[in-house]
Amino acid sequence: MLDWSAPLPEVHYPAGAVLIREGEVHGKLFVLLDGAVEISRTDTLLTVVDAPGAIFGQMSALLGSAATATVRALRDSRLRRSDDPQEFLDGNPLVARAVATTLARRLDTINGYLVDLRHQYGDRDNLGMVDTVLESLRHHQARTSEPGSERQREAPY
Repeated sequence: MLDWSAPLPEVHYPAGAVLIREGEVHGKLFVLLDGAVEISRTDTLLTVVDAPGAIFGQMSALLGSAATATVRALRDSRLRRSDDPQEFLDGNPLVARAVATTLARRLDTINGYLVDLRHQYGDRDNLGMVDTVLESLRHHQARTSEPGSERQREAPY
């Protein structure tokens, strides 16, 4: 588990407080220290999270887009918060890797779920789009990546 004590200020949210509201550009990244939050999308509960170290707001922060879900404190909760997630992630590669790992796990779960749907219902017309979604996920690249960095333009790898 990463040590969050130094890089981010601690914030407290009472039960019922909204940390992130779906559809809003919030520009914040949160890490749960203790407490519990619920995550919902279009008023549908997706999950309850109470695991210390859970990260919220990363998709919106990385994409520079509106939040895709609402995050609400279920009980009094302590979190760490970054008001400039891009700068924070750029300066903390271990945290950036933890975020990437979290997103990769989610994508892997979604891919597995879509494959399972195709196996179960692929012969039915109403789920024929599963192949299209799988193909899109497999080939989607937002932009071309180039090796190197600001400090070392010519990467040795």
